[in-house]
Amino acid sequence: MTNIIRPTRAEINLNNLDHNLTVTKNLVGNRKVMAVVKANAYGHGLVEISKRLEKNSIDYLAVAFIEEALQLRDSNIKTPILVLGGINNEQIPLFLKNDIDITGSSIEKLKAISTSASTLNLTANVHLKIDTGMGRIGVQWNRVDEFLKVAFSLPNINIKGVFSHFISSSHNPEFTKLQIERFNTVLNKIFPKYAKKKNILIHLSNSGAVANNYKNAFFDMVRSGLMIYGYSPIPKIQDMLKPVMTFKTKVSYFKVLDKGLTVGYDGTYTTKSKTRIVTLPLGYADGYPRSLSNKGEVIIRNKKYHIAGRVCMDQCMVDIGINGEAYNGDDVLLWGKDGRNVIDLWNVSKLADRSLYETLCSISKRVPRIYIP
Repeated sequence: MTNIIRPTRAEINLNNLDHNLTVTKNLVGNRKVMAVVKANAYGHGLVEISKRLEKNSIDYLAVAFIEEALQLRDSNIKTPILVLGGINNEQIPLFLKNDIDITGSSIEKLKAISTSASTLNLTANVHLKIDTGMGRIGVQWNRVDEFLKVAFSLPNINIKGVFSHFISSSHNPEFTKLQIERFNTVLNKIFPKYAKKKNILIHLSNSGAVANNYKNAFFDMVRSGLMIYGYSPIPKIQDMLKPVMTFKTKVSYFKVLDKGLTVGYDGTYTTKSKTRIVTLPLGYADGYPRSLSNKGEVIIRNKKYHIAGRVCMDQCMVDIGINGEAYNGDDVLLWGKDGRNVIDLWNVSKLADRSLYETLCSISKRVPRIYIP
């Protein structure tokens, strides 16, 4: 059967991914880089993005769940993988049998990891998670003494890394400084009492910390998420990066409506004069935010127009005015760059009252990703 591609698609420019990885490496010097590819690589496609990163000799990949890591291993990706999230004890054998690094977030979890590894006669690679202010998983920085003692004494565990996570490295320098101090307090308890620094990967910095050049927090490795997809959490290095995704669709229907007619659910849009309305074959089930109803912007034939009415589950409408020109099959730019036309995803997200992370991750799996080599 012919492979039919939906007119709604996300075009993924892999050359831009290469560029952003190079920028990241240049900013952090000789540190290793862990690329965060969780949540379907921020909507860009887990396997294809990871394969490209592996081709570019990425040091580490990070995912949220074991299921994502297994998908990578099943796709023959050999790069070291760390699962950042909490684990269910029954999943531990899957980590061990597939050479996937585990986050050790409590004494109870460490003991379960050790027991499972001993039973299988394998060694678990573990990264100790320290809570320096996020309040999520991990042992609190000022309560680590027993945790460290247990971690470095349990059989069949190799402590491969120690890490924490910033809560606001983009916009809160004072708290970021405090977190670095707390993290260093823990490191001083580990080295040299329990281990030698050269044997353990220390990682704390995310994209915000890299963008803000917190060099004292780069340690051995940085975790780059948003940056490798072409977005900086702060404006000052945005021009150095190239967005990887361009979101597009095509005009699927065209009609002329007289003045005073409603468009879309709940009649939230009424034509102010005779006008032309085009329908697009995408909606919030594809990841185009419903909150862009009556205010989202698109570009058709080099001209910008606004969404008219509610964004539906599978369709949305655009008012192009009585003199607007559009034909069935015309390309429609939703965000990204297409030639000289640009719709900035930061602006789209602000208009939708969403974080940019959420907007990217919301692109559903029914939207095909088209990879541009």
